[in-house]
Amino acid sequence: ELFRQCLEAEKSVLGEAHPDTLTTMSNLAAAVRGQGRYGEAEELFRQCLEAEKSVLGETHPTTLAIISNLAAAVQYQGR
Repeated sequence: ELFRQCLEAEKSVLGEAHPDTLTTMSNLAAAVRGQGRYGEAEELFRQCLEAEKSVLGETHPTTLAIISNLAAAVQYQGR
């Protein structure tokens, strides 16, 4: 849950759309997915994806990586 604490601190200090905040959100989602909490990971990846699209655009490599991670979280849920 250190990622979650870090994420909340970064949101307060840097803002929700700051690249560092988005990286931490993605890292949290990956950690949650690694724990088998796929639904929670999906929601975090979706939040991160929307912000990444706004900040970096739909074709930026980071945005595309988030899409891939989101797809994996959905696939692990059998959808």
